[in-house]
Amino acid sequence: MKVMYTSTQSGVDSAVGRLMDTISWREMIGRGENVLVKVNLTWDYLRPGVNTSPWVVEAVCRRLKEHAGKVYIGESSQILVDASRALRVQRMDAVVERQGLIWHNFSEHPWKKVTVNGLTFGIPEICTEMPVVSIPVVKTHYRSVISVAMKHLYGCLNDGRHNYHYRLPDYTVAVNKAIPVKFILADGTVSLEGNGPKPGIPKRTDFVALSTDPVAMDYSISRMMGINPESVETVRMGNGQVGSYDNIEDVCIPPLESVPSFHYKPAEPNFVAKVEKKIRGKRKQGAVQKDGPFIGIMKTGAKHWYNLSYSLFGQKKEAEKWKKSLPYGPQWLGEPEEK
Repeated sequence: MKVMYTSTQSGVDSAVGRLMDTISWREMIGRGENVLVKVNLTWDYLRPGVNTSPWVVEAVCRRLKEHAGKVYIGESSQILVDASRALRVQRMDAVVERQGLIWHNFSEHPWKKVTVNGLTFGIPEICTEMPVVSIPVVKTHYRSVISVAMKHLYGCLNDGRHNYHYRLPDYTVAVNKAIPVKFILADGTVSLEGNGPKPGIPKRTDFVALSTDPVAMDYSISRMMGINPESVETVRMGNGQVGSYDNIEDVCIPPLESVPSFHYKPAEPNFVAKVEKKIRGKRKQGAVQKDGPFIGIMKTGAKHWYNLSYSLFGQKKEAEKWKKSLPYGPQWLGEPEEK
């Protein structure tokens, strides 16, 4: 299975075009057929490397709309995150308006109950109605080691998915089986290392990668990140179920001459995650956990903590500096990429 890489240093739009031209994506999506693009909007604060960047989304969707029908942008809210607010903070709303896309907050629309691998959960009904294209951001994750192709679809689980954390690898594999995507284009323009998936360390890495196999992509990108792929449980479990890491071929698309190679700092649980782990306990094989009577208090406390830490630890100031220093920065102001 091929995993293709190219550099974005000479422009994101052209890089995305080079990758998409390497696969027969127009044969995967019928002419005039509606398509859903799953993005990552996991935090409603601006933090480089946390969410899928607007410049990659615009480059992919510009091509899709030349062939497909309606193009939907989809993500769900979380217990601590409003996805619609994250869309605005990330200025992906400007991309939606500029390209004539349709924003679809999964949490505000119907879910469909499915049972996969003995697990019963809800997925967005829209995912069963049209082809899905996945655009994750490359980052480390304290629960799943990395968050790229496979973990990205965890955001397609119903709004109670925080209760599935005790069996996260099982549910991650199951939701990838329930929603087979047409292709994954990973956003590595600005990625995240350290304590992801939220307050980690932004890392400018200037690449994008593409594959039709989520297991192969996660295995390949793990190696690129300097992380042992065998340490990623979702990769081990997903092998043979939703893809394969056998016979992976890493392909460099010019001007890239060799596969990027980095050393990412691993993620460790932050304060909020440590509290949650203490309360939820270890992984079990029993019934799905449910919100307890104190969930409202915990939610409020965690939200205040994130709000405080965003300013207190300099993340807000750092985000403003990234806006000014990145060649991609203007799109965080709602502007299109310069040609």
